[in-house]
Amino acid sequence: MKKSKEKKMKKLFNIFKHDIKNVSKNMIIFVVIIGITILPALYAWFNIASNWDPYANTGELPFAVCSKDAGYQYKTVKINAGDSIIDGLKGKPQMKWDFVSEDEAKRGVKDGKYYAAVIIPEDFSENLLSIVSGNFKQAKLQYYANEKKNAIATKITDKGVQAIEESIGTEYVDTLGKTLGTALGLASDEITNKKGELADKVVSDLKDTKKDIKTFKSSVDVLMDTLDSIEDLVQSNKELMPTVKKSLSKAGVFNEDVKSILTATKGTASDITASLEGIMSAGGTYMTNVADKADEAFGYSDNDPMKAADKLERIKVTNQKIISVNNKVISILENMQSNLGVNCSKAIKKLQAANKKQEALISVIDSAVKKIRSTGKVPENVQSDVKQAIADADQALGKAESSYLQLKPKIDKLVNKAFSVFDDVTEFINVLKAGPEQIDNVLDSALDTTANLKKALKDLKTFLTTVDKRIDKVIVKIKDVKGDNVIENIILPIVKDPNALGKFVSSPVSYDTHRVYPIKNYGSAMAPFYSTLAIWVGALVLVAVLNVQVSRKEKEQLDNPNTTQCYFGRYLAFFIIGQLQALIIALGDLFFLKIQSDSPILFILTCMLSSFVYTMLIYSLTVTFSVIGKAIAVIIMVLQVAGSGGTFPIEVLPGPFRAMAPFLPFKYSVDALRETVAGVNTAHYLQQIGIFALFILVGLFIGLVLRKPCLKIISFFNNKIEESDLII
Repeated sequence: MKKSKEKKMKKLFNIFKHDIKNVSKNMIIFVVIIGITILPALYAWFNIASNWDPYANTGELPFAVCSKDAGYQYKTVKINAGDSIIDGLKGKPQMKWDFVSEDEAKRGVKDGKYYAAVIIPEDFSENLLSIVSGNFKQAKLQYYANEKKNAIATKITDKGVQAIEESIGTEYVDTLGKTLGTALGLASDEITNKKGELADKVVSDLKDTKKDIKTFKSSVDVLMDTLDSIEDLVQSNKELMPTVKKSLSKAGVFNEDVKSILTATKGTASDITASLEGIMSAGGTYMTNVADKADEAFGYSDNDPMKAADKLERIKVTNQKIISVNNKVISILENMQSNLGVNCSKAIKKLQAANKKQEALISVIDSAVKKIRSTGKVPENVQSDVKQAIADADQALGKAESSYLQLKPKIDKLVNKAFSVFDDVTEFINVLKAGPEQIDNVLDSALDTTANLKKALKDLKTFLTTVDKRIDKVIVKIKDVKGDNVIENIILPIVKDPNALGKFVSSPVSYDTHRVYPIKNYGSAMAPFYSTLAIWVGALVLVAVLNVQVSRKEKEQLDNPNTTQCYFGRYLAFFIIGQLQALIIALGDLFFLKIQSDSPILFILTCMLSSFVYTMLIYSLTVTFSVIGKAIAVIIMVLQVAGSGGTFPIEVLPGPFRAMAPFLPFKYSVDALRETVAGVNTAHYLQQIGIFALFILVGLFIGLVLRKPCLKIISFFNNKIEESDLII
């Protein structure tokens, strides 16, 4: 039994020795073997080298930019966003920026000179800051892309214009914050520098008036005690009237100065609530823009679902800006509620509800994008779901705006109340100015009758006592206002540092990136796929060049080996050459191209295992099905290139490719090689290798089990091919 096995193995190795002997005797065959051994490596190396780091060279992509922006000035703040964008792009190497005229940009994109172009319109800066004027207009860029020129290039330029758009968004919020802050800063200076001075001056003048009233009251007492000298006393009191009038006139002039300054300050407070009203109403404009962008995205549903998904995803930038603005309004309302005592809870809840609807819309968009990318098409329910979510978000913003409009009069009323004490002063001064005329009338009447004088003096004393108390009350209120920081607490934190406010609002959140299994360059990332593909191509070349069948003449010379012995005996030559192919590919990747590899030895061994699996599969297909087997091997290669996840993730491929991916050997070979390149996760690596090795059994089953029932029909097929003299 043992001798029988040894004899069988001897016949098997005799076939291999015979093949080696034939190669060594024929120099032509030897050169061909050398060629097919090196050829797959060249295929891998050229592909990896050409994809080494394409995203580092996007600076060579011609991208036209044209700015027609006329700029915009608000009070002392002047901006030209178009010039700022161009200045910023000049220092950015992401694209080969070319700053040209509008006609040249459009013509260049159409003629293929530029891959894309961005045109900044004349009213760009004005529309960008339209919120400060209350006449809201969406600032728009004109983007032109030549999608015919190169499919991948337009995706890169899409990202470029998206980066410009996000940069503009950041610059916009930053500039807006500084503009509003600067505008409010003017009123802040008035409040901070003059409030104490004005209050002290009013109190001083009121105290002077209080002294005059005290003197006047003393005179009235004297009049009441000395009726016998009534005429002299009346005359004396009449002489006091010019002094009183002079003091009241002085207070009246000062009163007008105070009123003019307070009117300006109260106007600023009113401007704050009006600005909040404008910001709230801007939400509707933004949501209209969101709806328009959604319609534009769904316009690509039939022709380019992936582009529809990209455009839907960009909508989230606007939703996130709305949430950010709403959060700032909530903060301001909470501040007013705390300092002014006005109940803003209803408006705050409406704004919070609006933010939840915006977050829900973002979630629906994420789900829609995921479905589109996973299925390769736009499902019927996605469009309706997104539009319903947009409508819900728009409705929630409308309710928030309505709630604020109901609240605004209350806020204005409470702000005005802070200044009511100054209205009391005005009323008091007017009363005092009318007082001397009343006294004159009383005294004139007293000259005619003593009785009338007594009554008039009594009434006058009561009136003066009331006025004296009212002055005390006004002084207390003025002192309270002087020490109260209600208005300053609302305004000063916003306007103290406009630049800091702009930076905070434009970038309220930052993030730290932690790269897991980092890869240095794109070539190293693609090396597993192109190396695996080259090994498969090498196995295909072997069956195309070398004969998989042992001829009758050879069988007679080798003591008539059986089918199984012929199968393994001839396969040894395929195995050895395949291993040499894999070794050259792996060594060239590592030491010629210098790809990244955390486990070089494991990379080489995985390449050699891949060659073993692929030569076994392709050799078995050819042995069993002859020319048909070679065609099947080519078809499998085509399917694997498209559906194994070598370039795009399997999850974003169309449904049929995702379904077949688990049954393709490429998937497991590529994943195993990726582990050796970026860092080995042992459990995942062993899992991929274990599944991959099962394809050896598939090859043996095809070559040994299926061969016998297919032998006659394949022989008939081969005879017909030979008769045609057309197919080799």
